[in-house]
Amino acid sequence: MKKIVIYAALFAFLAPLVPLGTTAAQSSVQAESNTVTVTGKVSCSRFGIGSITPRKGMSIAQTIWYCVTFQQGVYTLVSGKQIYKLTGDSKQLAKLSGQTVSVAGHVSPEEPATSYALMGNLQATSISPAKN
Repeated sequence: MKKIVIYAALFAFLAPLVPLGTTAAQSSVQAESNTVTVTGKVSCSRFGIGSITPRKGMSIAQTIWYCVTFQQGVYTLVSGKQIYKLTGDSKQLAKLSGQTVSVAGHVSPEEPATSYALMGNLQATSISPAKN
């Protein structure tokens, strides 16, 4: 009976340690495998893939910033019919709103929307104006 209690206690102590090592190794491989570079226009989620009509007295960049700040939108990257939600430095995203940029980062998949292909959440690790 003492052996069972000792083994049960030992198992309870060691069992959580085994998956941690395996999970850490898998997550680093997954992190490297979903690194992408995507070129597209910085927009707001409320505009979808459509064109952006500037608000009266505002530029397109100001309209996108307004959408994100006051209309509960999020920054997106529109690349053809693919749309990525952008996370990262909001000040940098605001400066590049409406411009075509290349974004390097990691993609977290999400459920696709019906009217367009929502590819997932793209966390920007670097963003720069695209070369035409």
